[in-house]
Amino acid sequence: MTHDTPRARAKRAQILSAARTLFLQQGYARTSTDAITHAAGVSKQTLYAYYRGKAELLSATIAHELDDLRLDARFHPTPTTREDLRARLLDFAHAVTGRLLHPDALALLRLLLGEALHVPELRGALRDAFPARLLLVTAHLLQDAHAGGLIHAPDAALSARMFVGPVMSYVALDGLFSPTLPEAPTEKTLTRLVDLFLLTVTEGATP
Repeated sequence: MTHDTPRARAKRAQILSAARTLFLQQGYARTSTDAITHAAGVSKQTLYAYYRGKAELLSATIAHELDDLRLDARFHPTPTTREDLRARLLDFAHAVTGRLLHPDALALLRLLLGEALHVPELRGALRDAFPARLLLVTAHLLQDAHAGGLIHAPDAALSARMFVGPVMSYVALDGLFSPTLPEAPTEKTLTRLVDLFLLTVTEGATP
């Protein structure tokens, strides 16, 4: 069965939407594949044709949240000036904090973190779908910027951690662990964050 036709994409979205709703309402452990198929209006055979099980569905749910951010598109084409790179990083910081500090996204992240503590099979899926993906796209951007002489970041993966970590601190500290609904960081705050990061990767770069 091909999964790249309009009908197949619609069916995947139908299953994913039902799973997302049930995960948020009942939690991962209490949501059965029977409940998902019933809510989606599909058979188990159809569900397993698109997703191998609940862990993959939960991973796909968070991946869908990141798809809405269009991270790859934000970093392409490769920036040709340091100011363009600065603008891309600032756009990334705005997009990530704005989307992931939304109440629905925070509820999903809390669910994922809580369930991952008790369900080992989720840990790798969660890491690949969320933090690893953020780090990967950022590392690719920094690697290209380094190759173009815009910055000095010979270890792009480490530099990506130095940028993504502070950005995600707003989601973790002000979002996941806050008793009240947080506000996204301001333009001034994120601009300062980006500028401080760029100071760490400009030594040795071509002016």
